[in-house]
Amino acid sequence: MFGCISISYKELSEENKHIFRRFQGKTLKNLTDEMMTIAVDNEQDRLMFKRIFILYIQMAFLLPTTINKISPVHLAPIFKMDIIKEGNWGAHVLNFIIKGITDYNLKKKKAIDGCMFALMIVYFHLSKNKDKKGEERPPQPWIAN
Repeated sequence: MFGCISISYKELSEENKHIFRRFQGKTLKNLTDEMMTIAVDNEQDRLMFKRIFILYIQMAFLLPTTINKISPVHLAPIFKMDIIKEGNWGAHVLNFIIKGITDYNLKKKKAIDGCMFALMIVYFHLSKNKDKKGEERPPQPWIAN
């Protein structure tokens, strides 16, 4: 559903453009402060809290970047809150890591953007099984399912 797709501001509804502008340029600290102060008295506030939380989790854990600001990739899922649970979060994280590795190699960046825990899983899987051949080698850890 998300797959590391960033959003086009021009294609958003007026309501979503307002949400986009609200979070544009925000940092992890800004999100933390907002999460701690937002009221959850009504459905609209609860929905906004969920959006802030989704952004926070992506920036802090799933899709961290060397630039500590919300990007269009982080924003994409919050415009699909009605189907957020059905999103392919694994593909979202994996595609972001692939983009980070590609940028690292092609653009000679000094760091790789993406979930370090996911990179560690792949690294340890490959290093542990590097000498195994064919059927001896277990399937890749997170893409086997």
